[in-house]
Amino acid sequence: MSWLLPTFPSATELEEKSHSDRDLSVAIILHLIFSAASCTAVMSTSVVSSLLLYKHSKGVSTSVLCRDVAWLLEELLFRNRDVGFGGTLQEIIHYSLSLLAPDLIIAALPSGKDTVVVPRPSVASILHLSLLAQKVTHTFILEVVGACAVSAMLCEVVLSSVSSRLRTDGVKGEEVRGDMEFDVVLSQSELTEKALQLCHLLPPGIMPPCQSTQCFALDAVDSLVHCGILIMEEIPRDVHICDFWKKEGTLTWTTTDDPYHSDSDCEEQDLRSYKISQPRQCPEMLFFFCRMLAGHLRALCWTTMALDQMDSPLAEDDFLSQIHSHLCDTANQKKQHYESCSEEAAHTAVRTLIDLG
Repeated sequence: MSWLLPTFPSATELEEKSHSDRDLSVAIILHLIFSAASCTAVMSTSVVSSLLLYKHSKGVSTSVLCRDVAWLLEELLFRNRDVGFGGTLQEIIHYSLSLLAPDLIIAALPSGKDTVVVPRPSVASILHLSLLAQKVTHTFILEVVGACAVSAMLCEVVLSSVSSRLRTDGVKGEEVRGDMEFDVVLSQSELTEKALQLCHLLPPGIMPPCQSTQCFALDAVDSLVHCGILIMEEIPRDVHICDFWKKEGTLTWTTTDDPYHSDSDCEEQDLRSYKISQPRQCPEMLFFFCRMLAGHLRALCWTTMALDQMDSPLAEDDFLSQIHSHLCDTANQKKQHYESCSEEAAHTAVRTLIDLG
């Protein structure tokens, strides 16, 4: 920001201006950068990279990849996003795989009629594919945040149910079966609150700078309804929704940047609830969206775990260097999740923790 601000206006004039003027200049610059990124066309390598990382990390045949590229391309165009390529589907896939060849393992099936494509399990390859896939993540950021909010709520529901069964049945943790089914109804207010929490953890520049976090969280929940992941259900006023994951002492995050937020609004939201569905065109869409943000959230988690192991205080450069080393060591030990160990991931995680205090 420092090298952009002196020219808009000059450095001398800027020093004489109030902080509000400086904040306005920063907001305008962030808005322009976000708008430019939103208008940039998505390339075929970005589409293929996102599918290989977030949907077929263990490998996929080219025939299935063609089908998924057609689906994802339709979703991008539906959201008014330009693409920078053309041609038949087979030509697009062939051209993309040829450009991404150094980062892929391509093997022919014994039948000889199809080939299998797998992301190369190396730091350089995964980081390069992740960088290309960021364009697609930027397009689906509303759906990504909404999907992660749903996933977080389902985790709490499952943990609460397992904990309850442990207390009532005395079953050991390792003996709890994983095939339990839940008929879960998710309230709009709870989903919005989870999405609002996630907004505080997003990397900088990924959210619209001129939109309140409350509006963004509401739009994130609505986006899942539009793409078929959530089905709205109207709950009568005399029916109580059991929000058993809302317990005393739970950390809740609120926003003060929405002038229209009121208790009456929250009351109306509680009357709306959703059930989870599997869209016909892509049954695993929820998990696909969740994985788009998993790398960043995992890096944040690993960074938080490393704080107790570090001697402080440290200079910023030394601190970032140690965090980056910790992320790399953790990924190498697990032999996976290399997208969470880049220098950018370390810097973003530290910045997020600073912002959170």
